[in-house]
Amino acid sequence: RVFKLAKSWPTLNLLISIMGKTIGALGNFTFVLGIIIFIFAVMGMQLSGKNYEESKHKFKDNMVPRWN
Repeated sequence: RVFKLAKSWPTLNLLISIMGKTIGALGNFTFVLGIIIFIFAVMGMQLSGKNYEESKHKFKDNMVPRWN
């Protein structure tokens, strides 16, 4: 029913077509954002991963600290 209404109502037809194009663009944005997050995660592990492993002796039973 909504699509039948969209055919007869030009403004709603335009709105639905814009929403369809936006959803397609969001896929590309999500992909690029995922790559950026991955790159920063790898950089963080390279820069501070050694400090994390060296901190084990500061805690009882040499448990891995949870830094969250």
